[in-house]
Parts: sequence; structure tokens; C-alpha cells
Amino acid sequence: MAPPYHQPRPEVVLRRAEELINVGQPVTALDTLYEALTSKRLRNANAASTEPFIRKFAELCVEQRRGKQLKDGLMQYRNIVQHTSPESLGAVVETMLENITQRVTEAQRNVEQSAVGSIEDLDEAETPENMILSLVSGEQNRDRADRAVVTPWLKFLWEAYRNLLDILRNNVRFETLYQRISNKAIDFCRTYERKTEFHRLCELLRNHLQTIAKYAHQQNSVNLSNPETVQLFLDTHFHQLNTATEMELWQECFYAIEDIHSLIQQSKRPIKPQAMANYFEKLTRIMYVAKNPLFLAAAWHRYYNFIHRQTKIFTEEQLQSVANNVLLSTLAVPIIKSSSRVLSTAAKENKHRTQRFTNLLFLSSAPTRVSLISDLVGNDVLARVSPELRPLYDLVEEQFHPLSICKKLSPVLSEQIATNDDVSKYGTLLCNVILTRLLQQLSQVYTSVQLDFIFRLARFPAPYTMSAAEIERFIMHGARRGEFQLRIDHQTRSAVFDTDPFDSSQSLSNGAQLQASPSDLMRSQLSSLAICLSNAQRVACPEFVAEKHAEKAAAVTTALQAMAEEHRMANARKLVIDRRKEIIENALARKERTETRERTIRIQREQEMERERLAEEQRRREAERMQKERDTIQRAEAKKLAESIKLKAGLNVSIDELETMDTSRLLEMQVEQIEKEKQDMQSRVKVLGRRMDHTERAYRQHEKPLLEGDYEKQKKADSENYASARKAQLEQSREKHQSDLAQKKRFQRMFDDFNAVRTQLDEGRSAALAADRKRVRDELTEARDARIAEYRLMRAEKDATEAKERAEREEREAREESAKAAKAAELAQLREEMAAQRARDDEALNRRLEREAEAKAPVKSKYVPPSRRQGTESASPSPAASSARSTPVPTATPASATPTESPKPADGPKRYVPPALRRKMQ
Repeated sequence: MAPPYHQPRPEVVLRRAEELINVGQPVTALDTLYEALTSKRLRNANAASTEPFIRKFAELCVEQRRGKQLKDGLMQYRNIVQHTSPESLGAVVETMLENITQRVTEAQRNVEQSAVGSIEDLDEAETPENMILSLVSGEQNRDRADRAVVTPWLKFLWEAYRNLLDILRNNVRFETLYQRISNKAIDFCRTYERKTEFHRLCELLRNHLQTIAKYAHQQNSVNLSNPETVQLFLDTHFHQLNTATEMELWQECFYAIEDIHSLIQQSKRPIKPQAMANYFEKLTRIMYVAKNPLFLAAAWHRYYNFIHRQTKIFTEEQLQSVANNVLLSTLAVPIIKSSSRVLSTAAKENKHRTQRFTNLLFLSSAPTRVSLISDLVGNDVLARVSPELRPLYDLVEEQFHPLSICKKLSPVLSEQIATNDDVSKYGTLLCNVILTRLLQQLSQVYTSVQLDFIFRLARFPAPYTMSAAEIERFIMHGARRGEFQLRIDHQTRSAVFDTDPFDSSQSLSNGAQLQASPSDLMRSQLSSLAICLSNAQRVACPEFVAEKHAEKAAAVTTALQAMAEEHRMANARKLVIDRRKEIIENALARKERTETRERTIRIQREQEMERERLAEEQRRREAERMQKERDTIQRAEAKKLAESIKLKAGLNVSIDELETMDTSRLLEMQVEQIEKEKQDMQSRVKVLGRRMDHTERAYRQHEKPLLEGDYEKQKKADSENYASARKAQLEQSREKHQSDLAQKKRFQRMFDDFNAVRTQLDEGRSAALAADRKRVRDELTEARDARIAEYRLMRAEKDATEAKERAEREEREAREESAKAAKAAELAQLREEMAAQRARDDEALNRRLEREAEAKAPVKSKYVPPSRRQGTESASPSPAASSARSTPVPTATPASATPTESPKPADGPKRYVPPALRRKMQ
């Protein structure tokens, strides 16, 4: 359906809006632009004509804070330019955001100026009325001003960011602009400390990332298999992660880390080392806030394992700081018993959380304290630890003694850990680990100890000092969690250790132990018994031992013999697996390329169809518009013609009649009216001419005597004027002649000098002219001689070349003539040979035919008397002779006759001519 005629083009609407703004009606101007932008006419407009339109529309929406209309307008403009000029939308959005940000800054500046200007005397104390008002209202004047002036603009800016992200999401043509707007929105939340808006922004970005796979089949959707796209998302989410860390929004940090992890898994391009280091560093901070010492240590291990290979990026001081954190976080991991029912239940409940943390660290299994200690030693982390903290590992893990551990650790805790802000956070956790191990080793030696004895052993330096109540609370919490098997007897102020020999619990720490506990002895009883029996059997039956050694040697020999075959089979299996993997990867790559090519072709086809549809729609609309304009022009011309007829001819045509009549009918009516007026005019002119003739005759009769008197007066005046002019001319000529004579007399004195100078100049210039003429004449002569010589040389060379070519041509023609003559002679000879051969063939053919005729002649049985036989034979020829005579005999063709002229036998076969002879004949 064609758009209505009253809807103008974007330029006209923009001009009308500017006129409305100039007269102080910006609201009406915005409504006009919004109505035109949401109409169907503007859908097929080009970006060049629409960009000024949308810029003015965005400016008015920002000025009036109309967020919903701004979103609708930008969405409509996105649909217009996304296939032709997507960068136009980016320019409009950047300008709009800059405008809003400028207005927010201006509002803040106005609030500050008003706050300072409202104070009349800076030294005057606050009045009681203001104090009571602030207490009642609950906010200060500055807060009220911010809420009234700045907050609406901040809200509008946040709404603009959210609407833009909603408009640009999941569109490959605007993915760069989408990431740029996302970073700006994150900076907005950080600049103005908008934690609530940042939380909503993170949820919005997360939902957009999750819906990409859902709408992957749509046109212009974002493809996460593209490395550039994944890198853009990674940059944005790393920026989100850094901002969340600065604002201390740890829940959002964890969600951002998960999104980054999923993007890293999908990325086909290696991640930048700085980005991965930032990932692990932020993960350590998140684990510390999550109060998970085990995964905090695992995160530090992953961070150290990554950066210690990047020596060009990180300095030795940074590596040492990370190594210190790795050591202290590992030693601060709590010692937990795996058989505790309470802890087992908690571990089952936290299994999902543990798995999430494990995946974030790119680990195949969950870390343990034992594995972390092993990595600490195996990766040579202690070599990079600062020398002051290096003895800490030996004191806690290798040389732990419950009676002296706190005394030995006090200098390190108070001087090295408490004073270092980087590792001071591990002091409390390390004290808890030391206290846990202290109680576990006391339980291996004592059945009960005094609480005061435990309090004396667990003396930590400030600021990690633990009071008796805190130690007792720690013991009870550990007992409740199943870490300790003890009871506190407050009547005797002692701690009683429960030594159940059948307890299956064991510590996960591999540190030094004073002695084995009863439960350890009970668990190792069977193994100890097996060792004793084996030793007794070795002493009692040496033959059995020798037999076992022989079997073992035979088994080793058999294993060595089968090892090579198994190794070969393993290698072959590995090759087969690698080949299958390569085939699968190639098939997947081919499938992906095919799908990409088909998707590209489909997108191009859809785009081409869309362009054709738009072009056809544009042509149809243009044709309808032109037809409508033609009809309008015709109606306007008819109306104008009717008005001119009405004015000139007095012919009144109503609007209804004007709709039914065309221009030709109006012209006919005009011609009829003109004829009628012409006849009236002719009659009036005739009457008027007769009247004018009589009047003119009367005028001339009356003015005739007056003209004669006037002629005499004019004649006398002309004569006087001529005499005065003649006299003035003579006087002027006389004065000029006297002046010329005086001037000649003055010039007469220098006439001789003038002639001498002139003669001298003429002589010098004549000599120079003669020399120049002679030089030019000589140059012309030399040039002519050189040109003649050059022409003669060129002519001689040309004659020589023509003579040579002529001689060559004559020689070539002579050779051709001789060749033709030789060929003609050869041809004549061949013709003679053919004629002779043809004659011989004809003669042989005739003889053969005669013999055949004689052989086929019939024998008559009629009797002839002897007396008549002689006459009969002489009178009538025999049938054979008759037949022979009746058979045409071909004559020989003379040698001069051509092959085509020679007669051929009537019934004889064609003669065979060799191919070489046929080619020569031709």
C-alpha cells in the first residue's frame, strides 16, 4: 500500500521541526519527528537523508528526557541502516551519549555552584532550624539537590545504556558497537558508584550472552565460533570483572569469572597472557572473599604456574610476591579428617560448588592439601619465596613439635607476616592450622591434658593472640565438625582424648608425627602380621624363597619379551586413534566450512532478495508518487486555468464542475469566451475610431496657425545659437594655436640633441640587426645543408632497402615459377602415364569381354546342308561375331586429353587410383 500523500520526505519534516523549535515549540517538534520516524514511508529511506533527521530526534529526546520514544526511534533507525550503513548508527549513538553525559556533568556543576552560593557566610555556624530540618528529613541540602537535579539525568543515562544494549544485542553488524556501549555502561556504574545498576547490567549482559546460542539460526546473529567475536566478549567481561573487583561486588565477580571461563572454552584463539594472569589473580581474590582456603591455595598455585613461565611480562619482585602467597595459602589450608560423618555430609552438599571451582581453575579433579604440598615442593616454589618466610615450611610440615612450635613461629608471625600487608591475611588461618596439628599430636601421646597446658603451648604473638575462651571455642567447633576426638571436663579443667582403636579416621596431613595412634596401630595390624609371617617363611623355607625368586625372574623375562610387542601394539593403536581423530577433525572442519559457505550463500541470497524487494517497492512507490504528483499538477493547472478564466473572461466554474472537466474543455470554454469578447471589442473599437477621427481633425484645424508662429520663433532662436557657438569655437582655436606655437619654440632648442641621440641609437641597432641577420642566415644555411644531407642519406638507405627487397621478391618469384614449371611437367608426365595405363586397361577389358561373349554364345541345332554351308558362313555372320561387333569398343584417349574427358566403359568396373597419385593430380 502506498504511503499517504500528506507524509513529506525526511528533509521536509526536519525543516518543519526546526521551524517549530525556532518558535518555541520543541514538544510539538519532537512529536512531529516521532510520527514521521515510526511511519512506513521512512522504512525505505536511505541513511544519508535520515541521519540528520535521527540526530535532531535524539537531541530533542535527550533534551526532554523521553526515553521510550528514543528507544523506538533508534530501533526504527537500526532497521533502516543495518544492511547499508551500520556505522551511521554508531555515530548517532556516540553523539547522543556524549550529549547526555555532558548534561549530567553540567547538572553536577550547577548543584555544586548552588550549594556554595546558598551559604551567605562561610564562618557562620549552622542555624538550629537547618539542624532540625536535616534531622527530620534525614538528608542534607546537597543530597536533596542531587536527588532533584542530578538523579533524573543519571536515571535517563542509565536507561539510555540499557535501551541501547537491548537494541544492539545479538546482531553481528553491530557487535563492535555493542561491546563499546557495554564498556561505557560499565564505566558509568564505576564512575557514579551505582552498585544496583551494575548488578542489573551484569545480569543483562549475562542474559544476552546466554541467548546467543538460542537465536543462532536467525539472520545477522552473533557467531561465537568467530575468534574476533569471542575476543570482543572476553575484553568486555574482563572489564566487567575488573570493575566488579574495584566496587567489591564479589558475587558479580564470580559470575563474570564463570562467563569468562565459558568464553575461553569456546575460543579457538589462544588468550593473551596478561588476560589469563588477570583471570587467575581475580580468582584468588574471589576465593579469599569466599573463605575457601583450599581453592584459594589452588588458585594461587595456578596463578604461579602460569606466570613463572612469562618472565618477559612479570618481574622477579612480582614472582616472589606470588610465591609468598602460594606458600602461606598452602600452609593455611585446614587439616581435615576424611572419615568425619559431619564433614562427609557437608562435602556431599558442597559437591556442586566444588566442581564449579574445579572447572574455573581448569583442573581435572578437586585439589587436596596433600596435592598442593606436593606441587609446592615439586615446582620449586620455595626457591622463589623470600628468605624470611622460607623456614616456615620446615617448621610447619617437616619439623613440627607441639611443645616448641609456637615459640619457633612467633618471630616469623610477628615480624614477617603481620608487617607484610600482602600475606598478613593468612596469619589467622595459619594459627588455626598450627593449633589443629598441635591438638592432633597431643592426642597421639596423651589420653588427657590440662587445659592450662594447652593454653601455654598455644601462645601466638600479636596480632594473632588467642585467648583461652577463643582456644576453647576453636576446640569445641573442631570436635563438633569431627576434626578432634576429645571431651572437655570443666570440673577438672582437662581435655580427655577419645582413643578408639577401631576408628577409621586419619589425617590428610603428611607432616611429622610423634608416634602412631592406637587407631593407626589397629589399621596396620594385618599388614604387620603379614610382614612377620613372610620373614618367618623366608627363614624356615629357603627353597620356597628360591622358587619364588625363580618364578619372579621367569615372569620378568616373559614380561620383557612381551613388552616390545605390547609397545608396538600400543603405538599402532595410538596411530589408529590419531588417524581416526584426524579424520573426525577433518570431517568436522569440512562440515563447518560447508555450513559456513551455505550460510553465507543463504545470507547473500536473502540480502539480494531483500534488495530486489526494496528496489521493486521503491520503484512502485516512486511510480505511484509520480502519478499522484501528475494528477495533482493537472488539478492545480485546471484550477489555475479556471481562476484565470474567471478573472479574464468572467466565466465562473464551481469546484464540482472543475472535478468533472479536464483542461481541454476549459480551453474550449476559454476560446468561446475570447471570441465573444473579441466581437464586442471590435464593435467598441469601430465606434471609438470614428470618434477619434473627428476629434483629431478638429485638433489639427485649430493648431495650424499656432504651429506657423512657433516655427518662426524657433528659426530665430536657432540662428542666434549658431552665431554664438561659431564665435566661441574660433576663439578657442586661436588660443590653442598660440599655445602650440609657444610649445614648439621650447622644443626647438633640444631638436639637435634629439637627432644626434637618435642617429647614434639607429647606427648601433642597425649593426646589431645586421649581425643577427647574418647569424640567423648562417644557421639556416647550416640547418638546410644538414637536413639535405640527412634526407639524401635516408633516401639512399631507403633505395638500398627497396632494391634489396625487390631483388629478394624477384628471386622468390623466379623460384616459384620454376617450381610451377617443374610441377606442370611432372603433372603432364603423370597424365601421359595414366593415359597409357588407361589404354592398356581398356584393351585388356575388351579382350576379356570378347572372351566372355564367345563363351556365352548359344549353339544352334538347325541342320545346314554341306552345299549351303560355305555360302551361309559367308553370307551371315556368326552370332559370336555379331555379338562382338555389336559390343561397343572403347577407343584410346589421346595423351593430350584430360582425365575427365576420357570415356569410361559402359559396364566395366572403376579403376583404382593410388592416393599419392590422386594428390599429385589434384
